[in-house]
Amino acid sequence: MIILNDKRFSDEKFFEIKTKEDIQNSKNNSTLLFQYNEQDIELYKFCKKNNIPYAVEITSITEFIFISTLDAKYAFCSDLEIAKNLQKIADNYLSDTRIIVKAPLKKIEKIAIFEIDGIFVI
Repeated sequence: MIILNDKRFSDEKFFEIKTKEDIQNSKNNSTLLFQYNEQDIELYKFCKKNNIPYAVEITSITEFIFISTLDAKYAFCSDLEIAKNLQKIADNYLSDTRIIVKAPLKKIEKIAIFEIDGIFVI
């Protein structure tokens, strides 16, 4: 299980992105973080083409399919029920995009029981 946003388990840094200029101003070795927006698909394609790791906060299966196709590193989801369905789809299609639930660390056991890839500690 991946544990993000907790310095005891991960040094990975996230940089919130809204524009292409934000990408150019992001810190090296950071993972870009987008809120899903269909108009940002070109930015996701730019990240894929340039091997820039990125994560997208999503709320639906359709959004997951789109970002997974464009090689997002992580799909962040705040809803455990949606995340359970996303994980089944990701496993079935052998997606490299990891399903990450945004939740307090005290929810880690429940997330692990559902075999979800990871948690982003809030």
